[in-house]
Amino acid sequence: MMLGREDRKLWYLSENAERIFGIPKAQVQTDVEVLETLTTAEYRREFRKKWMEWDGKGELLQDFRMERSDGKYTWYELSVTLPGDQEAYLFRFRENTRERAEIERLREEIRRAQMDVQYKTDFLSNMSHEIRTPMNGILGMLALSRMSASRMDEHCKSSSEYTAIAEYLEKAESLSQFLLGLINDILDMSRIESGKLELASEPFDLFEFAEKLRAMFQKTIEEKGVTFRMELLDFDVRRVIGDELRLSQVIVNFLSNAVKFTPAGGQITVTFRQMNRMEGKIHFMIRVRDTGKGISPEFLKRIFRPFEQETATIAMSYGGSGLGMAIADNMVKLMDGQIVVDSEVGKGSDFNVYVALPVDTSQPQGVIGNDAVLEAVTGPEEEVCRSIEGMRLLMAEDNEINAEIAVSILEEEMGARVERAADGQEAVDMFCAHEPGYYDTILMDIQMPVMNGWEATAAIRGLDREDAGSIPIYALSADAFVEDKRRSVSIGMNGHISKPIDFEELVKTIGRAGNER
Repeated sequence: MMLGREDRKLWYLSENAERIFGIPKAQVQTDVEVLETLTTAEYRREFRKKWMEWDGKGELLQDFRMERSDGKYTWYELSVTLPGDQEAYLFRFRENTRERAEIERLREEIRRAQMDVQYKTDFLSNMSHEIRTPMNGILGMLALSRMSASRMDEHCKSSSEYTAIAEYLEKAESLSQFLLGLINDILDMSRIESGKLELASEPFDLFEFAEKLRAMFQKTIEEKGVTFRMELLDFDVRRVIGDELRLSQVIVNFLSNAVKFTPAGGQITVTFRQMNRMEGKIHFMIRVRDTGKGISPEFLKRIFRPFEQETATIAMSYGGSGLGMAIADNMVKLMDGQIVVDSEVGKGSDFNVYVALPVDTSQPQGVIGNDAVLEAVTGPEEEVCRSIEGMRLLMAEDNEINAEIAVSILEEEMGARVERAADGQEAVDMFCAHEPGYYDTILMDIQMPVMNGWEATAAIRGLDREDAGSIPIYALSADAFVEDKRRSVSIGMNGHISKPIDFEELVKTIGRAGNER
């Protein structure tokens, strides 16, 4: 169809007009505006808006649904152009009903897939809490058993029965930790796949970060007869902003693999090197190098795929889920970084992480010496109270078993005095019932009946009494995701400690808060 540019009169109408529009050709020739009645006002407004904005160059496209006089409807793509002579507009109609139907079908499939992913994410998020809660109980009971065994008299300890029990407890704890690691990997992979994984953005010290890694692995590596070396090179800053926990997860994965695959007499070297500093960020590399068995070129091509392992015997001989490398790769990508792997069978492997993190300008950078092999790095965070003996703690925990375990460890092994609330409301009532300063710290579970931990914390912080805003409140929760931790802090908590509880870390955290008060 052609319409005059100036007079908007019909110049030409195809013989297919009646088939397309369902209106006699003569009627269209008499009144071309009758075509507008075949579409809805919404489509007409949309087309007019495009028409007013169109400069006459190129092609004006509009999809619309045409209602036929027989009650049926058809989807068309309308194309409007100005031919070379530019005396008339050329209107071309192309039916795309089937294409639209296919597009709608695909959109519906995408919508359903997104819903499935959301259901999966929600399910696993809930399962995170439901799984971690009993795991906290299992690990706690094992810890109590070991503590009880350690208090036996020397005659009992020298018996073969005691040795067997101690070995059973050690193996049970090792297996529980392995199961917890597997659970964490599956939950992390699920959140990565659904785009729900978030990174923290908090200050941390790279030198202290390196020291934690050294302390975590040095004894195990050296007991295996492998030389361990850690070095920090070319740094002019040490404090950065990022997700220390997730970066640690990546390097721990690399180090764990290096320990598995490096035989006695070999060497593992961890190198931190600052590459450059620009626009408020430092670009640095962390490399884990080993002299182990190496990786075949074929497996290197798929090493970052989920559930991949080089051979079936790897899982049987060394364990693992095959998720560690996939998670590490995704973590580093979320940091806008990159992992580069170099390996040669029989000679060893290099796992290199390249990232850039903002420099922390909120505090002094601290002492930065010459390049050195790391033997021990200590800092202000190591100078904390390592005892909570005599401290009075208010603990809100609705799970009877977890409460029993925590109270036993905190009181019998660590010398604290613990008063327990069964829910958030009871915790608020107990806090209000005592004079200011009666409690030294509050440990608050999150998911509780009557009033949850976040609500209870907000209620305490809102009280009109001198210690309401200053008493340290820590979440003890099986909800371990970054968004949960952020919410805890935003509500007014001093921190978020994930279950299963690391009681040594808990003591350090409470002690640090005590020093700051």
